[in-house]
Amino acid sequence: MQALDTKDLRRAFGAFATGVTVVTMQRGGQEPMGFTANSFTSVSLDPPLLLVCLAHGMRSYPAFAAAGNFAVNILADDQQELSGRFASRGADKFANTGWRPGRTGSPLLDGVVAWFDCRVHELHDAGDHSILIGEVVDYAYNNRMPLGFCSGAYVRFGLPQRAIEMAHHDGQVRIGAVLECGGAILLDEDPASHLLTVPTAPRLGLAGEGSGLFGLFAAAGYDITLPFLFAVYEDGRTQFVVHRGTATLRREAAAQGRIRPVDMEAIPWERVASPAQRMMLERYLRERATNVAGIYVGTAESGDLHTVSSSRPL
Repeated sequence: MQALDTKDLRRAFGAFATGVTVVTMQRGGQEPMGFTANSFTSVSLDPPLLLVCLAHGMRSYPAFAAAGNFAVNILADDQQELSGRFASRGADKFANTGWRPGRTGSPLLDGVVAWFDCRVHELHDAGDHSILIGEVVDYAYNNRMPLGFCSGAYVRFGLPQRAIEMAHHDGQVRIGAVLECGGAILLDEDPASHLLTVPTAPRLGLAGEGSGLFGLFAAAGYDITLPFLFAVYEDGRTQFVVHRGTATLRREAAAQGRIRPVDMEAIPWERVASPAQRMMLERYLRERATNVAGIYVGTAESGDLHTVSSSRPL
């Protein structure tokens, strides 16, 4: 059997979106220890079991493998810095970190979405990791948004909804999309002026409905996906809610109508219809190059960019 490319396999595994946890324990009841992990899952309700995976290569592996207790802390979406700290090789990860001992003595971190205090149930070797199964003896949770992780980047699940809530409008709404298709961006070209804009419609709609955004692209021969919110801004009395995603030209279709692919390396900037449109396209190219994504909230002239995801492998 042909050996698999481990780096590529890691990227494939990373396509599964997870939360982010910090697993903690106290060695000898004195020294707090912890590491960042997204390999966490519930196992059983009766008895109450969960598991995390321990990499054999991490420095704290011997201590965790020998521990009788541990805790799993699910991080909130404003605790990215805490995740990075516990993923590092820093000497004192608990410096300036609020925590208290749980029932087993394992550290429970302040501000987390949930924590589970566990005694060790079983430990199994599995390749270059060990599966640590814990029996939950105590737990707590709240309604905060969790920090997410997918494809090598942190993801803040709650920010898109907050961005829409932060916007105010009393006029019309246009739904748009910055879509990538085979190294090109799909733009709307006005047949008279030949000016280019990000395609928009009054609503999302369905692929079979001509008045919606999905129908607009379907009529042009494209199937689209809109996984991320990109910008919420006002231009005059119109509020724009712009998504970011990908498009695929259907095999049986030929691109038609006003929507056309524009090479990302050769965008004719002099034909981009407005400064706001140029700002969106420039930002998309910049975020694509740096793998840092955000949501712009404001007006066509000024606003705030809220980071949604940034590269930081666990």
